[in-house]
Amino acid sequence: MAGANLTIDTVITGPDVLARMDEAMGNTAPLLARIGEYLQDATRDRFKTQSGPDGTAWQALQPHYQRRKKQNKDKILTLRGYLRGQIHWQTDGDDAVHVGTNAKYGAIHQFGGSIQKSARQSTVHFGGGKTKHLFVKQKKAKRSLQVTVPAHQVNMPARPYLGVNAGDQEQIRLRVMDWLNGQ
Repeated sequence: MAGANLTIDTVITGPDVLARMDEAMGNTAPLLARIGEYLQDATRDRFKTQSGPDGTAWQALQPHYQRRKKQNKDKILTLRGYLRGQIHWQTDGDDAVHVGTNAKYGAIHQFGGSIQKSARQSTVHFGGGKTKHLFVKQKKAKRSLQVTVPAHQVNMPARPYLGVNAGDQEQIRLRVMDWLNGQ
Protein backbone atom coordinates (compact mmCIF):
# COMPACT_ATOMS: atom_id res chain seq x y z
CA MET A 1 0.00 0.00 0.00
CA ALA A 2 1.14 3.51 -0.72
CA GLY A 3 1.08 5.63 2.38
CA ALA A 4 2.34 8.50 4.46
CA ASN A 5 4.05 8.78 7.81
CA LEU A 6 2.84 11.10 10.53
CA THR A 7 4.47 11.93 13.85
CA ILE A 8 2.35 13.56 16.53
CA ASP A 9 3.87 15.32 19.53
CA THR A 10 1.48 15.89 22.41
CA VAL A 11 1.59 17.47 25.83
CA ILE A 12 -0.66 15.81 28.38
CA THR A 13 -1.33 17.29 31.76
CA GLY A 14 -3.37 16.26 34.74
CA PRO A 15 -3.21 13.77 37.57
CA ASP A 16 -1.60 10.39 36.99
CA VAL A 17 -0.36 11.34 33.51
CA LEU A 18 2.36 8.71 33.38
CA ALA A 19 0.06 5.99 34.70
CA ARG A 20 -2.58 6.79 32.05
CA MET A 21 -0.01 6.88 29.26
CA ASP A 22 1.55 3.60 30.41
CA GLU A 23 -1.86 1.93 30.47
CA ALA A 24 -2.83 3.36 27.07
CA MET A 25 0.42 2.35 25.38
CA GLY A 26 -0.10 -1.25 26.47
CA ASN A 27 -2.85 -1.67 23.87
CA THR A 28 -2.73 0.69 20.90
CA ALA A 29 -5.17 -1.35 18.77
CA PRO A 30 -8.20 0.85 19.62
CA LEU A 31 -6.28 4.01 18.71
CA LEU A 32 -4.98 2.58 15.45
CA ALA A 33 -8.51 1.46 14.55
CA ARG A 34 -9.84 5.00 15.13
CA ILE A 35 -7.10 6.48 12.97
CA GLY A 36 -7.50 3.83 10.27
CA GLU A 37 -11.27 4.33 10.05
CA TYR A 38 -10.86 8.10 9.85
CA LEU A 39 -8.20 7.92 7.11
CA GLN A 40 -10.23 5.38 5.11
CA ASP A 41 -13.26 7.69 5.18
CA ALA A 42 -11.16 10.77 4.36
CA THR A 43 -9.61 8.97 1.39
CA ARG A 44 -13.00 7.81 0.09
CA ASP A 45 -14.32 11.37 0.42
CA ARG A 46 -11.69 12.52 -2.09
CA PHE A 47 -13.61 10.63 -4.76
CA LYS A 48 -16.55 12.97 -4.06
CA THR A 49 -14.47 16.15 -4.20
CA GLN A 50 -12.40 14.85 -7.16
CA SER A 51 -9.20 16.20 -5.59
CA GLY A 52 -5.99 14.99 -4.01
CA PRO A 53 -4.93 15.27 -0.38
CA ASP A 54 -3.41 18.70 -1.05
CA GLY A 55 -6.72 20.00 -2.45
CA THR A 56 -5.54 20.05 -6.07
CA ALA A 57 -8.27 18.99 -8.49
CA TRP A 58 -7.57 15.80 -10.40
CA GLN A 59 -6.73 16.20 -14.06
CA ALA A 60 -9.88 16.10 -16.18
CA LEU A 61 -10.74 13.06 -18.25
CA GLN A 62 -9.70 13.01 -21.88
CA PRO A 63 -12.70 14.08 -24.01
CA HIS A 64 -12.62 10.93 -26.16
CA TYR A 65 -12.71 8.74 -23.03
CA GLN A 66 -15.45 10.79 -21.40
CA ARG A 67 -17.62 10.45 -24.54
CA ARG A 68 -17.40 6.65 -24.57
CA LYS A 69 -17.62 6.20 -20.79
CA LYS A 70 -20.95 4.51 -20.09
CA GLN A 71 -21.37 5.26 -16.37
CA ASN A 72 -20.44 8.16 -14.10
CA LYS A 73 -19.36 10.29 -17.06
CA ASP A 74 -18.75 13.30 -14.81
CA LYS A 75 -16.63 11.45 -12.24
CA ILE A 76 -12.87 10.97 -12.42
CA LEU A 77 -11.43 7.64 -11.14
CA THR A 78 -14.97 6.27 -10.98
CA LEU A 79 -16.55 3.98 -13.51
CA ARG A 80 -18.41 1.60 -11.21
CA GLY A 81 -16.86 2.67 -7.88
CA TYR A 82 -14.53 -0.31 -7.43
CA LEU A 83 -11.39 1.70 -6.62
CA ARG A 84 -13.17 3.82 -4.01
CA GLY A 85 -14.77 0.71 -2.54
CA GLN A 86 -11.41 -1.05 -2.24
CA ILE A 87 -9.80 1.57 0.01
CA HIS A 88 -8.96 -0.18 3.28
CA TRP A 89 -6.75 0.26 6.32
CA GLN A 90 -4.66 -2.23 8.25
CA THR A 91 -2.38 -2.03 11.23
CA ASP A 92 1.33 -2.70 11.02
CA GLY A 93 2.41 -3.79 14.49
CA ASP A 94 1.53 -1.64 17.46
CA ASP A 95 2.53 1.70 16.01
CA ALA A 96 1.42 2.10 12.39
CA VAL A 97 -1.65 2.16 10.18
CA HIS A 98 -1.50 1.69 6.41
CA VAL A 99 -4.27 3.02 4.18
CA GLY A 100 -4.45 1.98 0.55
CA THR A 101 -5.89 -0.41 -1.99
CA ASN A 102 -4.98 -3.81 -3.36
CA ALA A 103 -6.58 -3.01 -6.72
CA LYS A 104 -4.07 -3.76 -9.50
CA TYR A 105 -4.70 -0.39 -11.12
CA GLY A 106 -4.50 1.63 -7.87
CA ALA A 107 -0.84 2.56 -8.23
CA ILE A 108 -1.09 3.83 -11.82
CA HIS A 109 -3.89 6.19 -10.79
CA GLN A 110 -2.01 7.40 -7.69
CA PHE A 111 1.39 7.95 -9.32
CA GLY A 112 0.63 8.11 -13.06
CA GLY A 113 2.79 6.43 -15.67
CA SER A 114 2.80 4.72 -19.04
CA ILE A 115 1.08 1.47 -19.94
CA GLN A 116 2.57 -0.46 -22.83
CA LYS A 117 -0.12 -2.23 -24.85
CA SER A 118 1.08 -4.98 -27.17
CA ALA A 119 -0.29 -5.56 -30.66
CA ARG A 120 -3.41 -7.72 -30.81
CA GLN A 121 -6.03 -9.07 -33.15
CA SER A 122 -9.64 -7.97 -32.85
CA THR A 123 -12.88 -8.28 -34.76
CA VAL A 124 -14.74 -5.07 -35.59
CA HIS A 125 -18.48 -5.28 -36.25
CA PHE A 126 -20.14 -2.72 -38.53
CA GLY A 127 -23.77 -1.71 -38.71
CA GLY A 128 -25.37 -1.31 -42.07
CA GLY A 129 -27.84 0.91 -43.81
CA LYS A 130 -29.66 3.37 -41.61
CA THR A 131 -28.05 2.38 -38.31
CA LYS A 132 -27.17 5.25 -36.05
CA HIS A 133 -23.77 3.83 -35.11
CA LEU A 134 -20.86 2.77 -37.28
CA PHE A 135 -19.69 0.11 -34.81
CA VAL A 136 -22.23 -2.29 -33.30
CA LYS A 137 -22.35 -5.47 -31.25
CA GLN A 138 -21.83 -8.76 -33.07
CA LYS A 139 -25.51 -9.78 -33.07
CA LYS A 140 -26.50 -6.50 -34.82
CA ALA A 141 -23.60 -6.53 -37.30
CA LYS A 142 -24.18 -6.51 -41.02
CA ARG A 143 -20.53 -7.29 -41.61
CA SER A 144 -17.38 -7.93 -39.60
CA LEU A 145 -13.70 -7.40 -40.23
CA GLN A 146 -10.63 -8.90 -38.56
CA VAL A 147 -8.16 -6.09 -37.72
CA THR A 148 -4.78 -5.74 -36.03
CA VAL A 149 -4.52 -3.14 -33.29
CA PRO A 150 -0.88 -2.00 -33.29
CA ALA A 151 1.27 -1.80 -30.18
CA HIS A 152 0.85 1.52 -28.46
CA GLN A 153 1.40 3.39 -25.21
CA VAL A 154 -1.25 4.84 -22.90
CA ASN A 155 -0.10 7.70 -20.65
CA MET A 156 -1.98 8.00 -17.36
CA PRO A 157 -1.71 11.25 -15.39
CA ALA A 158 -1.15 11.07 -11.64
CA ARG A 159 -4.37 11.60 -9.70
CA PRO A 160 -3.32 11.19 -6.06
CA TYR A 161 -6.09 9.99 -3.78
CA LEU A 162 -3.93 8.61 -0.94
CA GLY A 163 -2.18 10.85 1.54
CA VAL A 164 -2.53 12.91 4.69
CA ASN A 165 -3.14 16.67 4.66
CA ALA A 166 -3.07 19.25 7.47
CA GLY A 167 -6.76 18.71 8.27
CA ASP A 168 -6.19 14.96 8.52
CA GLN A 169 -3.22 15.51 10.82
CA GLU A 170 -5.35 17.63 13.14
CA GLN A 171 -8.12 15.00 13.20
CA ILE A 172 -5.56 12.30 14.02
CA ARG A 173 -4.09 14.47 16.77
CA LEU A 174 -7.57 14.93 18.28
CA ARG A 175 -8.17 11.18 18.20
CA VAL A 176 -4.84 10.55 19.92
CA MET A 177 -5.67 13.09 22.62
CA ASP A 178 -9.14 11.59 23.18
CA TRP A 179 -7.63 8.13 23.38
CA LEU A 180 -4.97 9.19 25.87
CA ASN A 181 -7.62 10.91 27.98
CA GLY A 182 -9.61 7.66 28.08
CA GLN A 183 -12.52 8.55 25.82
